[in-house]
Amino acid sequence: MMQRLFQRLALAALLASGLAGAASAESQKTFKDWSASCPDETRCNAVTVIATPGSASADYVLHFDRAAGINAPWTLGVAMSVHLMDRARPIEIRIDDNAPITLRAGTGYGPYGAVNDFYLTDPRMASVIADQMTAGMAMRISYIDVTGSPVDLDFSLSGLSASLLWIDERQDRVGDKRRVAAPAHLGPAPHVAATDIAAAGGMPPQVLDLHRTRSDCEDPHSTTLGQIEPLIAPLSGTAILYAIPCTAHAYNITYRLYVVESGEIGGTETLYFADYSDTHGWIGTDLLFNVSFDGATKTLTAFYKGRGLGDCGTSGTWQWKGHAFALKEYRAWSRCDGSHGPGDWPRVFPARP
Repeated sequence: MMQRLFQRLALAALLASGLAGAASAESQKTFKDWSASCPDETRCNAVTVIATPGSASADYVLHFDRAAGINAPWTLGVAMSVHLMDRARPIEIRIDDNAPITLRAGTGYGPYGAVNDFYLTDPRMASVIADQMTAGMAMRISYIDVTGSPVDLDFSLSGLSASLLWIDERQDRVGDKRRVAAPAHLGPAPHVAATDIAAAGGMPPQVLDLHRTRSDCEDPHSTTLGQIEPLIAPLSGTAILYAIPCTAHAYNITYRLYVVESGEIGGTETLYFADYSDTHGWIGTDLLFNVSFDGATKTLTAFYKGRGLGDCGTSGTWQWKGHAFALKEYRAWSRCDGSHGPGDWPRVFPARP
């Protein structure tokens, strides 16, 4: 389901067809930083993008869209493939030196059609913003994303006015007042928890930066680790678990784990766990071996093999309890003598009576 809702925006397709379909050379034109398109007789659009250099995909697409018809209003939206807006929080829009305009979730903006395509829905404020845009040079959209991180998007408005005029000419709407409204041709996007969207979006930059700067782990994109997927899973309505591969040797992969909290007291936290050995007893660690996670029970499992046969090692089970993982069970067996399988290793927590 998430793959269907979380649309990846192809830059080449957007520039060739806008947001509505294939267009011929006669039905599209570029004006500075904007591209206008009327792919068929029913709809026209104008778009500008923010893209990572060298990428074939757009990270963000700012788009105007209008159907044919004398009374059809414009729609104004921004689609994104990274740093998705938290649809429950307000956003702020500022054009040039004009006063910033705050739009509330639900009444001022919201996702339509797909969870990553956000439209302005307050007709009065959207029309004010559109008028400022056509007279302006730059637009900033500020918001909090689904991981709780602040994001500023800076779009060029150079070429927008000419793009909209080009569309007006083709739709025989020159001189009409530019009204903006919610997209009547699209339904509101299904409600999906912000943590589910964030998990589908992959590894947040702030988590990867913390991992690279605060650990001794091998780089996740190295030849050894690049083929090993991180573990990403929602823990609650505001918390997400990220387990990033640290080292890989034979039958053991170590992971360093983080929680991103997007609630009122948000942030990124490195997780630490209890570890046990017959030599040292209980110690703390920031690494777990061969992790797995059960989303239904919010249970994290780690399993260390002392050798490939699996007759010695350690295993631990933790369950998410509101704001932290609680140790449920830990087993350990240090004698690699073939006498014990993992299910028979002595339990060291909870202590046996």
